Amino acid sequence: MAGAKNSNFAEKLTPYLKQKLVETSEKYGIDSEEYKAFERQYIKSEDEDKINHEDRLRHYQSEVHVHYEGKALRGVERLYRRTILLEPTMVCAAHCRWCLRGQYPQFGLTENEITNFAKYTGSDEVKEDLKEVLVTGGDPLMVPKRLEYIFSQINKFAPNIEIIRIGTRVPVQDPAKINRELIDILKTADPIKLEIGTNINHPSELTAESKKAYTDIYKAAFKIYDQSVLLKGVNDNVEILNELYDGFRYLGIESHYLFHCIPMQGMERHRTSVQKGLEIASQIINSGSISGRAKPMYTLMTDLGKVTLVHGTILERNEKNELLIQSHYTIDDFKFRNPSWEVPKSCFEDKNGFLRVWYPDGKDDNDSLQISNKKADMEHYFSIPINRVKK
Repeated sequence: MAGAKNSNFAEKLTPYLKQKLVETSEKYGIDSEEYKAFERQYIKSEDEDKINHEDRLRHYQSEVHVHYEGKALRGVERLYRRTILLEPTMVCAAHCRWCLRGQYPQFGLTENEITNFAKYTGSDEVKEDLKEVLVTGGDPLMVPKRLEYIFSQINKFAPNIEIIRIGTRVPVQDPAKINRELIDILKTADPIKLEIGTNINHPSELTAESKKAYTDIYKAAFKIYDQSVLLKGVNDNVEILNELYDGFRYLGIESHYLFHCIPMQGMERHRTSVQKGLEIASQIINSGSISGRAKPMYTLMTDLGKVTLVHGTILERNEKNELLIQSHYTIDDFKFRNPSWEVPKSCFEDKNGFLRVWYPDGKDDNDSLQISNKKADMEHYFSIPINRVKK
């Protein structure tokens, strides 16, 4: 995840990734899935510049918009009751073309801003509910000294925080950065429990170098969990994902989410239909092909936040190819933890006070995949016939 200026998300690769592109092209060819695993994730495409007027630059509206001791808190988001998000930097080792923060402005937090964040997090106003801090960005492992300072300030001012999670792609973008010095810095989070959230989308990313990086993190007694993204032309294939999740199992990485690629500017080339993802997820989960300990939750990132797809979650489809998603979020919950929060235009309350949200679907290369021939199977996921269109 990384920021961009003037809505121009520049191409950025590490020498390590450039080497992998050369190696996979020479060994497998440029039409191979092994090469595309890197090329489609990191090489800028002209398709990114095909803008729909309804495309958004942000994945949801979640800034806290709070002040503490007269100073604004930058780089802070809060959608969930127990977790607050901190972005100390918007710099990444490389730029993923599907990045959900690719159009965010560039910034970096000062030590004073981090201290104010820690004081706010431990304040009487929020300490009863807040138990976790997610440090993301950007990539926090790009600024290890700043990360060490974050740990010290949270330990000093926010004893209510029990878990710190770090979101990073460094192990698959520049694995040499996972060295003894960095591991020692991660250990300074103690006594707070530290977890590493990563994102791996294809087995080809699990190289000897990246496996060593994850193994070193695991041996240091940090829990690692993965949040993969379903990407058209990269991993929208049952066999690829089965191999990927099997690989996680043996590296000690927990399979957490399989995200449908978010509906944002420049993302269309990466987005399958939700239905295709459901079919893939069903085969992964219900076939017995991999361990039950390696199975992810198929999830949408909506304007309300995460919604994991279960029976009755998808209510209908409209003529704009949007799916109506049922959540169990409420307006009162959002307002309680984020007074500045406003109901997004895509959302409304149902008769029980729960929020529903319209979610833009993706498209498959073969349009026939949009409406499955296995209607009985797919109506397990949709609470109405899937070919019903609301106008």
